[in-house]
Amino acid sequence: MARLDPPGNEELDALAQRVLEARAELDTGLPESGRRFPVAAIEMLWRAVLEYSAAMKGLKWLHRDVVRELSGLREYLELATFKTAPDVLQTADRIECLLFAGYDPYPEDGDGPYSENTKGHEFGSRDDQCAGCEAFGRIDDLGLCENCSTKLERDLIRERDWAYSVTAYGLNDEQREEVRRQIVGEFGEDLELIAPSRRVKPKRKRWKGRKRM
Repeated sequence: MARLDPPGNEELDALAQRVLEARAELDTGLPESGRRFPVAAIEMLWRAVLEYSAAMKGLKWLHRDVVRELSGLREYLELATFKTAPDVLQTADRIECLLFAGYDPYPEDGDGPYSENTKGHEFGSRDDQCAGCEAFGRIDDLGLCENCSTKLERDLIRERDWAYSVTAYGLNDEQREEVRRQIVGEFGEDLELIAPSRRVKPKRKRWKGRKRM
């Protein structure tokens, strides 16, 4: 009979904590109306689960918090509010199957949903009119052509919207700022596709002086 390793292993606990932090990051970035899905966050969660599952292989237990936070992930992301793309739902399937059943249902996709093995594939999933430039051609799950999709990524970096930037995944704050400096240096500071975020300035209160008698 296989030995049941007792909880309390600091290395395993740390890996579990990474999974929980990645799950929290995904929740924080989940889109409201019209916003882009946080691809970098789902990729970060996948990587954390991949590492955690490898470390837990052969053991007969999982961290309770990890089970609670990831059970039913696909069903949660299928909510109409999020408008989750099919490839992201596939990633959710991979996360749950790897964690709870010990296998990857899509092993042909490489070591991750957005790995180096996917580079070089034809852009987009269907032919239609681009929501950005209105040209007809191959578009992605956001309804953008390759040119507009590239512009959007640069705009997200300019705005420091790291949760929605694929380029920013896995980079620390200093590296992200360096990427932004390169983008601004080559393409300028002006946004190309999205409207600038509105920052509401606090209103100053007017103090009414007391009338002198």
